[in-house]
Amino acid sequence: MHPDMRAGCRAGSATVVPTFLAIFTGLGIAASLLDLPALVTLLSTAWVYSAPAQFAMVDLVHQTSVMLHILSVGILVNLRFVVMSLTLVTLFPPARRWKLLCWAQFVSASSFLMTFFESRRNTQVDLFEYYKGVVLVSFPAALAGTLLGVWFGTGLPALFNFAATLFLPVYFSLLLSGETRNRRELFAVVAGFIATPPLELLMPGWGLFVVAAAVGALACRVRS
Repeated sequence: MHPDMRAGCRAGSATVVPTFLAIFTGLGIAASLLDLPALVTLLSTAWVYSAPAQFAMVDLVHQTSVMLHILSVGILVNLRFVVMSLTLVTLFPPARRWKLLCWAQFVSASSFLMTFFESRRNTQVDLFEYYKGVVLVSFPAALAGTLLGVWFGTGLPALFNFAATLFLPVYFSLLLSGETRNRRELFAVVAGFIATPPLELLMPGWGLFVVAAAVGALACRVRS
């Protein structure tokens, strides 16, 4: 195994794996409570591979929404990965398109952030290998967490399902707080952390998008 891939595996095991196990266990529980087939739930993790999008889709299934509506919401939530993928391509060394296309399926906020932060810490690292190392441990953790939630289903307390949804914002806040390098970045982290909860209550499902766009635009404006 490439040394930089091993480094990605170690970093992912220490940070991403525990969080993914908790988050996707909550997803499995939510799907089990709605009597969704275990295979469908597992395939959604393998194919969609985005807890926020999957939670939204599960909620729409509960509301008996039409399939087109469910798919549209999932695609809309996952559109953020387009920007992440374009950024990663600029960081990776030259590689064949089919390799990039295959590994693009596993882009997540965690694999993106960890690779991006590593690019700022170590300019000599092969970021593509590092990214693949993070993926090699995080993707199985997502599948394992989903299976765990489906397996135990209603046997786990409902409070755990709610708590699992809180792991993601707390996890990213801690991850970002340790990587901020200037006041602008610190402002973006703190502003997003403070503004998202109340706006999400006022605009359920859209508060996060509005805050992200507003804080990002303001941070770029301050930079310019």
